[in-house]
Amino acid sequence: MNRIQLIKLLVLLRLVAFAGVVCAQPISRPAEDSVAEAGADSLAVFPWYDAAAEDLRRLDVEPPADLKNRDSKWLFNPPNLSMPDWILLLLRVLAWTVLVMLIALVAYFLARAFMSIEDGFIDRTNSGEDLTLSGDVDRVDALPFQLKRPQGDLLAEARRLYEEGQFADAMIYLYSYQLVQLDRSHVIRLTRGKTNRQYLREVRRRSNLFELMQRSMETFEDVFFGSHPLDRAGFEACWMQLDEFHQQLEPEHAHA
Repeated sequence: MNRIQLIKLLVLLRLVAFAGVVCAQPISRPAEDSVAEAGADSLAVFPWYDAAAEDLRRLDVEPPADLKNRDSKWLFNPPNLSMPDWILLLLRVLAWTVLVMLIALVAYFLARAFMSIEDGFIDRTNSGEDLTLSGDVDRVDALPFQLKRPQGDLLAEARRLYEEGQFADAMIYLYSYQLVQLDRSHVIRLTRGKTNRQYLREVRRRSNLFELMQRSMETFEDVFFGSHPLDRAGFEACWMQLDEFHQQLEPEHAHA
């Protein structure tokens, strides 16, 4: 509805209301004229009514001063901030570089944490082995003969001498290792003052182990007390029985 139609509607409503008031009273002919004149006078105050012609007057409406903004889409148009292509390329390269560095940093810390856990496990294992080897060397003082303390464990020393061709000395350390292992397995009890024959009798109740230890003891006494030479074959006859010796120390062979 445009402005002219709205004005017409208002005038029509006013006339209807005025007519209703007039109709509610007996109207005479002279009264009707006075009513028409009164209606015309009341409309004369409006600029769109021509009282002389008793008709509507054309109005020239001027556009408002802010009409230039009516064509706006009411949207914010951000400024066009264009950058050279080389800057965009540089920013992209920097972003990828930072991402790669972050991934490498995370991988480094994960690897370091894993290595720390692994090193701790190795340290605990080595610590346990060192305590065992230290205990074996401490038992040397209880052997029934004088023995020079090795730098490492008894078995490693026997192997080193064996590889160097010193079979007699290797046999001394091999037999010492076997006595210490028997003591650790509670088959015998190393005590200062006991003889090899006494230890052999303690092993007699385990026949398989007894035979192994009897060979080692006789070979050892020939070398240590008799100062007899020992060749490779004589040493290897005892050395090759180590696996069987270890098996016989297992708990399931305790009554064999």
